[in-house]
Amino acid sequence: MRNYITTFDPFFDNIDKFFLKASNCKAPHMMKTDIKELDDSYELEIELPKIKKEDVKITLKEGYLTIGATYNEEKEENKKYLHRERRYGEFSRSYYVGDYVKLEDVNASLKDGVLTVNIKKVDDKEKEKEYLVTID
Repeated sequence: MRNYITTFDPFFDNIDKFFLKASNCKAPHMMKTDIKELDDSYELEIELPKIKKEDVKITLKEGYLTIGATYNEEKEENKKYLHRERRYGEFSRSYYVGDYVKLEDVNASLKDGVLTVNIKKVDDKEKEKEYLVTID
């Protein structure tokens, strides 16, 4: 039997797409990232439009580089809004960089809404280094 709702209501024609988008609403459009391999490092270019440097937090823990940001769009005074939805919130994204990366191997800069994070490559000899544990 044909479902007549889909014939008359265009909303139901794309119901799967609607719920797919709704279920992924955790800011999928935020923090789009390009990762480049350079000679001695990796470079991440992360989109953070309208984010200030002081609202970005970068942590390195257990091989994961986590970049978090907060955003709070202030209401502009002397403006007559007919409709306005406040934009605020926190979002983050983690990147696995390996257990051998140290904090001093990571540099970051924010310019024109793009956060550039440079991660120094770890020498393979450092990865293969064997550490002896002294038994008491």
